[in-house]
Amino acid sequence: MLEETKYLVGISSGTATMAVVGKANYLNCRNVGEFFSAAIARGCSKIVVDCSQCAGMDSTFLGMVAGAALKIHKTGGEMVLVNLNDRNRELIDNLGIFKLVRIAEDPSAMPKPTSEFLPANNATHANILNAHENLVEADSSNKTKFEDVIAFLKRETESK
Repeated sequence: MLEETKYLVGISSGTATMAVVGKANYLNCRNVGEFFSAAIARGCSKIVVDCSQCAGMDSTFLGMVAGAALKIHKTGGEMVLVNLNDRNRELIDNLGIFKLVRIAEDPSAMPKPTSEFLPANNATHANILNAHENLVEADSSNKTKFEDVIAFLKRETESK
């Protein structure tokens, strides 16, 4: 049986927290980017994402992480990824996201999120396009990796 992915979130004392439970991907991460943006708009100077229960990540989710990291850096804040498994760490490294975030292995670095769950909804074409554009902004070498995806999504978005 396929388990549902959950995003447990909270905001306290200028820090936004998210614990990812399951696979973070385009099928369930629509509200992740919105949560990150709202946290930054509310003045959070730190976003901490606990990946200890994250079974996998796709480029759409990682593009949302990259976009939030780019935004929070402009305010002088930071994004921290905690407890990455080897595969997720490899993805972070390969896409150049490690340049934008601090990676922590210490579980005590993760403030406890509240019991508020984000609804896990499909990302829209616009969400996916924006996420992949964030990956290119984060590391220019991603342009060749995602240029076909970006071109396709631009056509799809414009035709709607």
